[in-house]
This record gives sequence, structure tokens and C-alpha cells, in this order.
Amino acid sequence: MYTAFYEAHRGFAMLGCLATVIWALLALIPTLRGQAAPRLWKPTYIAAMATTGLSGVTGLVIVWMGGWLTFVFPWLGLVAVALHGVAGVQGRKALAVAASGKLATALIVQIVTLIAIYGLMTVKPF
Repeated sequence: MYTAFYEAHRGFAMLGCLATVIWALLALIPTLRGQAAPRLWKPTYIAAMATTGLSGVTGLVIVWMGGWLTFVFPWLGLVAVALHGVAGVQGRKALAVAASGKLATALIVQIVTLIAIYGLMTVKPF
């Protein structure tokens, strides 16, 4: 059971990174050009938020099943999921009012957060 949750967690993490990058491209490129974002941004936004959230939930299950509560990386993961969610909401709101600067900042925070935490979780240097 632990192995299944571990693999699901890794899969959701990879999908979350991919969906976040696609959502960022679909939202940011047209906005910077002064055009409206395509309708496809909504499903990719939902996919990015959902897969990242599912990665966090499966990560919590792994933490309790594997006895990882005393380590620091599960808590970093929780912070990353929360930061990704907050930045995602800010990006969605910025997209609604066509605020390209705020949108770019929110998307950069989302992508950097996921890439940094994915790297930390893969290497686990602590």
C-alpha cells in the first residue's frame, strides 16, 4: 500500500509541474501580447491545482504510513503546496483583470516553488 501511495505521489507531482507550466504559458503569453487568454487556460489551471493538491494529500498519507513526521521535507512540501495554491489564486485573479505584471509574478512563484520543492524532494539533502 505504501508503494502505491508513493508512486501516486510522484506521479501527481510530475503532473502538477507539467500542468503548472502549461497553465503559465497559456495565461501569460497572450496576456503579455495584449490578447485574451484562450479558453483552455481554465482546464489547465484546474489540472495544475488539482494535481498539486493530490500530490500533497498523497504525501501526507506517505508521511503517516512511513513515519516521516520527524523529518523536515514533509513540512517543506506542505508549505510548497500552500504557496502554489495562493500564487495560483493570485494569478487567476490577475488574469481576470489582465494585470500582466502581477500575473507574471504569480506564475513565476508557482513554477519556482514546484521546481525547487521537486528538486529537494528528489535529492533530500537533509
